[in-house]
Amino acid sequence: MAVTLVLGVSGFTLAANIGRDLKLRVAKRRLGAYERLWALMRPASPYSYPLDTDGRQQLHSSFTDWYYQNGDGMLLEQLSRNVYFEAKDNLTRPVEEITPGESRERLSRLSGTDLEAERGRLAQRQLSLLRTQLKSDLAIFGRPYGPRLGEEDKAFLEHCHVDINRKPWREAADPHNSA
Repeated sequence: MAVTLVLGVSGFTLAANIGRDLKLRVAKRRLGAYERLWALMRPASPYSYPLDTDGRQQLHSSFTDWYYQNGDGMLLEQLSRNVYFEAKDNLTRPVEEITPGESRERLSRLSGTDLEAERGRLAQRQLSLLRTQLKSDLAIFGRPYGPRLGEEDKAFLEHCHVDINRKPWREAADPHNSA
């Protein structure tokens, strides 16, 4: 009986160690994958001009390539995957299909260069939200960059099933918090 107990405990310990090792290897690969995705977002930096149609299409294509290269896409946590796909798809969706509805409605009232510039700004903002979500997967918490979450930001995150009452979103979503 004692031998069985020792073997059982040893097996459990070995399985736990293997599980921890696997999680560590996945975390290391995730960091590399997220670094590559982060680098692709440079054209949509808040310090850049808003992306035009060609820039959005190129970024969409780069995101698609990233997803399949090195198996990087399978390393996205579920919430980040939701934000990634919505932000990526919004780069090239027709205006009448953009999510969330609040953004779609605002953009549908615009035309010409105003529409082009606002689509570019929307892409910049949604990709900034994606970067914040990616950082939260890696437990790199901090206040989301830029202005506090607006109604469109909140609607976008909620559409992606992100709980804005949890880190890192909580402080940025609270209009009464002056942090």
